[in-house]
Amino acid sequence: MDTPLSPALRRFVDRQIKSGRFKNAGDVINAALQQMAAADGGAGPAVDPAALAGLSGSEDIEAMVFVTLMEAAKSAQEDLKAIMAEVKAMTNAKARLRDLINKVNRDVAANAGCDDGAQKLDFSRGLRSEQAYHRAPMPVLDPDAEGGVRLKPCDLRRGKIVTYDELVVIRDRLKDQLDSMSEMSELTSLRLQMAMDRRSKLIETLSNIMKKISTTADTQVQNLK
Repeated sequence: MDTPLSPALRRFVDRQIKSGRFKNAGDVINAALQQMAAADGGAGPAVDPAALAGLSGSEDIEAMVFVTLMEAAKSAQEDLKAIMAEVKAMTNAKARLRDLINKVNRDVAANAGCDDGAQKLDFSRGLRSEQAYHRAPMPVLDPDAEGGVRLKPCDLRRGKIVTYDELVVIRDRLKDQLDSMSEMSELTSLRLQMAMDRRSKLIETLSNIMKKISTTADTQVQNLK
């Protein structure tokens, strides 16, 4: 787990290494995780990490694992939010591209019976003009834009559009772009599922550790009575 430790936890890890029990920080954390692996499931009471500062021995291990996993869970939550924003942006981009394809398709349908070059094309049902094809609103992913998408003017075909076949080629190319975008969306959705699973496992582990810490504290109180 690549998670930076707080200064207090780093000092604790350094003490464990100097004692000769462990070779490096990874060994310390692995030992702590192995100790907690047998913890029972179930949610325990909320624990304030600041209250763990005075613990020692095995309790220090529990505290270190708890705070480390808290930092990992926070990182997982941030990753989840970022990927969710990507999914939203991709969905918006596909909707904008479908809208553009629908307009082009209306122009294709309106000119289906035209002989190539025999008569002027009718653009009134779709993008409204031939010039509009040279500055069509193409969706581009942009995290700084509203909804994660901005529209960038794009030339769908170099040179004047004069034949029905040219319209068909434009439409088919846009459909190919939509297919590629859909494949990217599926990969992003997979990343989202993996991030959600990772966060869920971290929360479950934190719950087990909190219950373990609570049980240990209850046992200590009983022993003092």
